[in-house]
Amino acid sequence: MRHVQPQRFESISVYARYIGERPVVKKAHSAKVLAGNASRAVLTMVRRLAVSLFGAAALLCGGSASAGNSPWSATLYVGPSSTQFVTQILSGNFDVNGGMVGLAVDRGLFRLGSGISLAAELQVTDFFGKYAYQTGAFGLGLRFDEFPWSDTVPMSIAIYTGPSYAPNAPLIEDPQPHQDPKFLNFVSLEFAFQMNDDWDAALRIYHRSGAWGAYSNTADVGSTIGIGLRRRF
Repeated sequence: MRHVQPQRFESISVYARYIGERPVVKKAHSAKVLAGNASRAVLTMVRRLAVSLFGAAALLCGGSASAGNSPWSATLYVGPSSTQFVTQILSGNFDVNGGMVGLAVDRGLFRLGSGISLAAELQVTDFFGKYAYQTGAFGLGLRFDEFPWSDTVPMSIAIYTGPSYAPNAPLIEDPQPHQDPKFLNFVSLEFAFQMNDDWDAALRIYHRSGAWGAYSNTADVGSTIGIGLRRRF
């Protein structure tokens, strides 16, 4: 900004008032910047909510044909999340510091016999709370759907593992500061209880970590226990 000489004003007092008013412009500019940041944060939250609602609508509005024997399924679930190490979680210290919404699409590949199938899973997650970031993952696993109690309580159990990618991996501060690598391993465990030919109630456990040094020696960055709905189609 060009410097203004005092003699261009009628008096020193007028010049002083001019100098005193200049920070107001800066404050107004700062306020506009803060308002813009707040607006972007609100829009981000709205987009995340819209994605979750769209996923739920897609599951709820799916075809009505019976899918009892279909190899495809999709599970939408949500639950609290923690960045505690697995050993701490197993000892009872879950220490919730956020939440996670997950959408998992599974496909049975072929049956191995005795109610066991080889399957694949594609999953996207959205962590929110203290650490806000998204992940995408692809894994292989096994699904078990024959048990001694299947006639009275039809259910299935599935476990998947594979690589997980977080494009905006955060700096994790708990339980000790460490940078979350973009590539880590994920493990997901699902207990699905059949409600009818198309729908299951699902309990899901999701964990993302360095897999005992295979990806990282320090990363143990996200664990979630969630509930949701599984749609077979």
